[in-house]
Amino acid sequence: MNYKYIEQLLDRYFDCLTTLEEEQILRSFFSQEDVPAHLMQYRDLFVFEVEAKNDTLGEDFDAKMLAIINEEEKKAPRTFSLRRQFAPLFRAAAIVAVILSVGNIAEHSMVNQPAVEENTNTTAINPYIKTVDIESAIQIKDESRAEATPQTDSIPAIQSEKDENLQ
Repeated sequence: MNYKYIEQLLDRYFDCLTTLEEEQILRSFFSQEDVPAHLMQYRDLFVFEVEAKNDTLGEDFDAKMLAIINEEEKKAPRTFSLRRQFAPLFRAAAIVAVILSVGNIAEHSMVNQPAVEENTNTTAINPYIKTVDIESAIQIKDESRAEATPQTDSIPAIQSEKDENLQ
């Protein structure tokens, strides 16, 4: 059989050019039992409204739902304990405690390590001594060295040493 008119109506339907009467023709055509195989893919699109109208809730729907609700209420009531509610918080606190402990251990293991001595005469420097204190100690030591060396007019003596070395 030739279904050219139905195919034209389908083309117009998908282009949004059909009228309400033409859409009714398509609905009545696809609600028949003898739909050709190549048009069967469009059947669900047009038959859905007719079949959906037949799907309604039964008279006993409310009774079934109330019975299900009553069965749920008869079961043991749900109890909520503080321990169960705060379990995620306890886990998070434990993770934070572990991380802080590892960081603290790592910090103490690095700070309390003794300085490696290359020379027996060197000592470890305390990192908490202020730089100003170190500079003042160096200045005092330099002044004491300067006082220990005799202050003589050594420029002519140095000149004479140079002359001797050149000759």
